[in-house]
Amino acid sequence: MVKSKVAVLMLAISALILSGCSNPSDAANYKDGKITVKRLQESVSTILDERVKFETNPQDALTGEALTRNQLEFHIFTALLTQAAKERNLVATAAEIAAQRADIVKNVGSEEKLSVALVNAGIASIDLDQYLSLIILQDKLRVVVAPNATDDGEVVQALQKMLTETATKEELKVNPRYGVWNTTTNKIDPADPTGGTESNSTK
Repeated sequence: MVKSKVAVLMLAISALILSGCSNPSDAANYKDGKITVKRLQESVSTILDERVKFETNPQDALTGEALTRNQLEFHIFTALLTQAAKERNLVATAAEIAAQRADIVKNVGSEEKLSVALVNAGIASIDLDQYLSLIILQDKLRVVVAPNATDDGEVVQALQKMLTETATKEELKVNPRYGVWNTTTNKIDPADPTGGTESNSTK
């Protein structure tokens, strides 16, 4: 009887530990929010559907797990950059996003050409406003985090440092099915399909 109670308790503790590490419905989570698997898949599906719709398949276009990781990184960048900007009282307003979009349409020539350009750039049309928000926030943040920068390299370095600090503060966690967040590169390292057994066997 005692043994069975202990076994049940251990199972309960294991379940709590596992649930704390990763919610299977989340692609990534952090203190102030999460990126659901459903939202991630919407981005991936939109890109693939629009490649078919506009009959274009960009050279070196990402597919499969690489495309999924790329889109998850995009959503994580958005979350971290938005949070970092919020802490500094910076926002991308709807008017600024609309103006940025209008400029891009003017530059490419038409809405249809914009759609094709997005496909070639690997950006889902449903994420365009999010992408434009990133551009606006990055421009605003560079003045704050790198006011004395003399070249783009220094700006990039300052922004990367800010993202790393924000990811750490927000306790960012990526669902293991997609890999592990690398705080040095601010990218997702692919999951090891062998669970480390392959590298261990070579030692």
